[in-house]
Amino acid sequence: MRYFLLLVILFTFPTVFAQFSEDFSDGDFTSSPTWIGDDSVYTIVDVAGNNRLRSNRIIPNSFYYLSTPSTLASDAQWEFFVNLQFSTSSANYVDVFLTADQSNLFSGSLNGYFVRIGGTADEICLFKKVAGTNTKIIDGVDGVTNASNNTIKIKVTCTTLGEWKLERDLTGTGSTYFTEGLITDLTLTTSNFFGFAITHSTASFFQKHFFDDIYVGPIIYDEIPPVLVSATAISSTQIDVLFNEPLNQTSAEVTSNYDIQPFQNASTATLDGLNPALVHITTTLPLANGNSYTLFSSNIADVSGNISGTQSVEFSYFVAETPEPGDVIINEFMADPSPVIGLPEVEYIEIFNRSGKIFDLTGWKISDGSSEGTLQSGWLIPGEHKVLCATANISLFPNTLAVTSFPSLNNSADSIILKTNNGIALDRLAYTDDWYQDPIKKEGGYSLELINPNDPCSGSDNWIASNSSTGGTPALINSVYNNSPDSDSPGILELIALAPNYLQVYFDEGMDSTSLANAIFTINPSLNVAANYVLESNPSMLTLQFSENIQPSLSYTITIENVSDCWMNDADLAGQFILPELPIAGDVVINEILFDPYTGGSDWIEIYNKSDKVLNLKNWSIANFDDDTIANFKFIPNNFLLKPNTYVVVGKDSNQVLNKYPFAVPGNFVYSELPSLNNDSSTVYLYSNNVLLDKVSYTEDWHFRLLDVTDGVSLERIDFNGNSNDPNNWHSAAEAIGFATPGGKNSQYYPVLETGDFSFTSETISPDSDGYEDILQVYYEMNEPGLLGTFTIYDDRGRKIIELFANELLASSGSFKWDGVTEENNKASIGTYVAVFEAFNINGGLIFTKRKTFVVAGKL
Repeated sequence: MRYFLLLVILFTFPTVFAQFSEDFSDGDFTSSPTWIGDDSVYTIVDVAGNNRLRSNRIIPNSFYYLSTPSTLASDAQWEFFVNLQFSTSSANYVDVFLTADQSNLFSGSLNGYFVRIGGTADEICLFKKVAGTNTKIIDGVDGVTNASNNTIKIKVTCTTLGEWKLERDLTGTGSTYFTEGLITDLTLTTSNFFGFAITHSTASFFQKHFFDDIYVGPIIYDEIPPVLVSATAISSTQIDVLFNEPLNQTSAEVTSNYDIQPFQNASTATLDGLNPALVHITTTLPLANGNSYTLFSSNIADVSGNISGTQSVEFSYFVAETPEPGDVIINEFMADPSPVIGLPEVEYIEIFNRSGKIFDLTGWKISDGSSEGTLQSGWLIPGEHKVLCATANISLFPNTLAVTSFPSLNNSADSIILKTNNGIALDRLAYTDDWYQDPIKKEGGYSLELINPNDPCSGSDNWIASNSSTGGTPALINSVYNNSPDSDSPGILELIALAPNYLQVYFDEGMDSTSLANAIFTINPSLNVAANYVLESNPSMLTLQFSENIQPSLSYTITIENVSDCWMNDADLAGQFILPELPIAGDVVINEILFDPYTGGSDWIEIYNKSDKVLNLKNWSIANFDDDTIANFKFIPNNFLLKPNTYVVVGKDSNQVLNKYPFAVPGNFVYSELPSLNNDSSTVYLYSNNVLLDKVSYTEDWHFRLLDVTDGVSLERIDFNGNSNDPNNWHSAAEAIGFATPGGKNSQYYPVLETGDFSFTSETISPDSDGYEDILQVYYEMNEPGLLGTFTIYDDRGRKIIELFANELLASSGSFKWDGVTEENNKASIGTYVAVFEAFNINGGLIFTKRKTFVVAGKL
């Protein structure tokens, strides 16, 4: 510890210390001015770029000071900044000595005046100390220093007449002082020192006392008129007007000194009893909720007599109203901001107030169903858009509101729910990337925008990708905005019958629930409606329960009279429904497979219903064989009724199929992802409710051998009833029909002929891939099982052309084919040929032999 004894200098040069200022910017308190006392327990620290004097003692129950010569005792002003980073108490406070006759501020015989910051009452007050005895002469407001962090600017003045005035500003800026009190006291009229005396008890108060911006000098008299700072609407009839300094009460309370526009006047003006810079104004008429106003003031004087001219400030009056569902809606959102098109790479949600009410958004919630964020303080006026985003991103968009724990939106599908602070759901949606209605924009960088915010029952058809060149319109009118009312009548989208007696009716838009509840239903063949379930206010679906059970696979017609959509467009509607049955193995077959599509295309399979049942394909699955197990199940997501003896193509790109294949049948397509179908070989499995309906294990060798390329060529089943895994039951689709028949009858289809022990479907073959007699289909029937067979073809000169098989184990009956290719892998020439079929028993005995002629035809 060091002590500086400068009394000789003090008494020799008294005027040197008449005034000083100190901001510690030089990082030193040993000179200019020189501080005396316990300087080893003080230090200079940098606080946000400002050097400040800080306490440094770390010993409990300490009392230490720092003082500097100062002779000012009257006609003087003391001003200083204090930051106490603790709540004060009777054992933890600071005394700032304005005047003192000794450098040791803890001397028992000291005389002087000091400001106590803290103490038992947690106040800022003025004491005088005479011969070591303290007397409080200005009692400040209690409780002002009980915060955990007290930032204070203090100003004290004393005139030559001993008129003391204590002021403080709890913002620490010195812009608006509050007067703690006034007193006249001439007990002590001289001074030798100014300084700080710290009292603290425990370690929790160590190094938490900061001092800065000290001024000790003549009184700085105010010559600047008061400045109008703000106007705040407290109620519909009260406005609080704040100035930057205490006011002269007389001028502050003259009502004609205030004017409120538009069309308002002050009926009363009252200066606040605790804050003389604040005026309470009562208006002659109530303020209108949501309106903006301008308050003008003039001829307002401060306590020094400085009079202001005309000044103005704007303010608004808001009173929060109670929201109802639909008042505030989700109007736009960015779920996938990458790649960047023009907007920041940030997720956001835009809300829109389509009501005539004003809402306080504080504490409202936004969630995605799994996580929830909380909106910070903000107002939403009628017709206003507000962008919600994470707190760190609010500077990236206009008119934003910070959301703590902003939910992360999934790219492909998610939910968004907007709720009030009381948990009332105002709007909710469940989107998918199909809402973009654009395959390019769904890949990212574009927001989803609401088309018509006035749609009374907005659904997925009311959303689309933004048309903005930046990818979205946060806080602006949507680029796709169209508020035209719907004038189109509703229609039936889908009818789904459920066992035993239920019918779900899906509409193509939201419906008026009252009209659905009162609708007239007629069903043929006759069914009587026992119950009508309408579960939402603007439903797009209703459920009917009939008194009788619906007969499976029977076609019914329903008419619905006197129904309306949400826009109250009336309609009488009609449709057909069928209760599907459950399939069993053998009801359907995989009838056509495209496993090697054209470049840019995708795989597909065709299913044929060979039963007499109507089947619903929803939730049927397609799988493949992967890693020694049946895996990669892909489910058909939508309803599709497959009637008897009809076809359906299963895949993910119906447009590509229709564009590439001229004989494709429109309407016979159901969307589904497919497992990988390898070009060389694979196995395709078709399941319904864990029942294996069919499977095909194909190889690329099943294609017609003379095809140069098989890209885009499907494999077609020859016979519905033939073995699904017999290569003789499959053939490449004919070139003449475009190499595939998706959704229609196969080009290579031949019905089974059983006209003897061995026969042809046709006695002519023309292997030119035109879809007509491209193969020779052979059927046989044996008298007994377990025979071995040989089938050989000769030309008209008796030369062997090809031996299709030799000593092959035969079934009791079966079929095989010849594609017109010789053993030399050439196409057979035009002409007459002889087929020889021989069968032997296991002992080598010939059971039968038969010859039949046929013709290989072709174009000359």
